[in-house]
Amino acid sequence: MTKNIISHIKLGDTIKVISGSNKGFIGKISSVLLKKSVVFIEGILPRIKYSKTKQTGEAKKISLPIPIHISNVMLWDKDSKLASKIGYKIVEKKKYRYFKKSGTIIV
Repeated sequence: MTKNIISHIKLGDTIKVISGSNKGFIGKISSVLLKKSVVFIEGILPRIKYSKTKQTGEAKKISLPIPIHISNVMLWDKDSKLASKIGYKIVEKKKYRYFKKSGTIIV
């Protein structure tokens, strides 16, 4: 039986990192892994990993995107320039997300 995983964050949302080493960073979500509850954000400097081959001894430089847990990010309201929790409203038989601080609907 599959379990539906629900998240307050969707692909393409603008978010602010609220804890961790990248605290205060504002960026757009490039990908979401709901099974691991992780997001990847555009613009954050990637982690650099070096791998060496056993035969030739050459080192390769690999840049890996930094995963950030969903609980460490909040949606960013561009108009009021605040990070805010979200709620849900039903308007004309459609469910919309809205910022609780400002009340503006997220489209």
